Amino acid sequence: MHHSTSTKQRIKARAWLGAGIGAIIAIPAIFAAIVSGGAGHGTYIAASVLFPFSMLLTRLEGSIGLIGMAVGVLQFPLYGAVAARAVAVRGNSYFLPLTTVHLVAVLACFSGLLPNLS
Repeated sequence: MHHSTSTKQRIKARAWLGAGIGAIIAIPAIFAAIVSGGAGHGTYIAASVLFPFSMLLTRLEGSIGLIGMAVGVLQFPLYGAVAARAVAVRGNSYFLPLTTVHLVAVLACFSGLLPNLS
């Protein structure tokens, strides 16, 4: 598909707007994950549903470390950018696979890979 320069700029601007909206959505999501975790004395269900990649990284890091936190902070802005781009180009060629990967990661979190969640 060929896009003119102005169309490319519009798509890029929408992706940035989506990333900003994703960053705003990330704030209550992070808060929910922290509160439900109860400083290690609660449950990590909310974190696993909202931030499955970060939780899966605990297998490598041994805990919720810097890499997992960075992935979590970037996740929703990335989702927002992808969703906004999909809307701007009227296609879901990126959004549908991203949603599928997220759901598969959530299922992996509850599959027994993370012992305190199974």
